[in-house]
Amino acid sequence: STPVEAPKNPDADNVFAIYKLVATQEQTEALREKYLAGNFGYGHAKQGLFELLIQKYSREREAFNFYMSNPEELERKLKVSEEKATTIARGVLAKVRGKLGFS
Repeated sequence: STPVEAPKNPDADNVFAIYKLVATQEQTEALREKYLAGNFGYGHAKQGLFELLIQKYSREREAFNFYMSNPEELERKLKVSEEKATTIARGVLAKVRGKLGFS
């Protein structure tokens, strides 16, 4: 375990690796500087990742909460998506059957 005061290698940290996948280049560089400067612990990095995820996926979370609170609307949305998927699948299956000589 590295003391909080000591600089840390961001490239050897899993939290930083995950952060890089979600963050902008500027956010990633700012976090890298915090790791290298010291007085920044892994708990701070985890909190930063958590806050980034909450901020980045806020719209998706709002949509999830909406549909969980409105089951009728969820069923309607699922029905529309089912019809769309069925239409696409029929076309793909027709092509496959044609290529295999089962048309």
